[in-house]
Amino acid sequence: MEIKKVKLIKNGCLAVAYTDGEGNEVDLKGANPAHSDLKDAMKRLVPFLCDLTEQKEADKYDWEHPESEENADLVRRMDVVGVTIIGADSLVSCVLTGRRTLVVTNKVLNLNTPPITLDEEAEAYERLSELNEAVDAVIEEAKLYVEEHKYSVVQTTFDFEGTENPFGNEGEAGESEPLAEAS
Repeated sequence: MEIKKVKLIKNGCLAVAYTDGEGNEVDLKGANPAHSDLKDAMKRLVPFLCDLTEQKEADKYDWEHPESEENADLVRRMDVVGVTIIGADSLVSCVLTGRRTLVVTNKVLNLNTPPITLDEEAEAYERLSELNEAVDAVIEEAKLYVEEHKYSVVQTTFDFEGTENPFGNEGEAGESEPLAEAS
């Protein structure tokens, strides 16, 4: 499977465009919410979106301590919602698609990075190896979503049949222990 595009869509589900093993191009719009591992992988791309689109946060971001609270505060109004892979073989590039929620109006500004070649010999981007790892993590999670159905579990029903009564005194309708009176 060769992933071409991964995008978080409405309701937290995933859209994936890929070429399967037989050469068929498949566009899948999942009906199940993406797993938190995939969402976390997308979050790890936010600093690269800031850096590659020259956002003001890029200058203050501490690349030595990516998990710091200061970094989280710095990029809290930004998200990456998609990764597009362009090209094939040795000339593979990617485009990150994201959004910034504006402070004053709370409106959303959509952002796309310029295509960046993922080959370290062809691209001068100083954080290319870290970007490659982060993109690979998103691609791997997207493959798990498609092939192994790795979704977020959403409970839609409660099954009380065959289990103990969660409210106590099973089978004794109308009989319950009196509540202690407040004194």
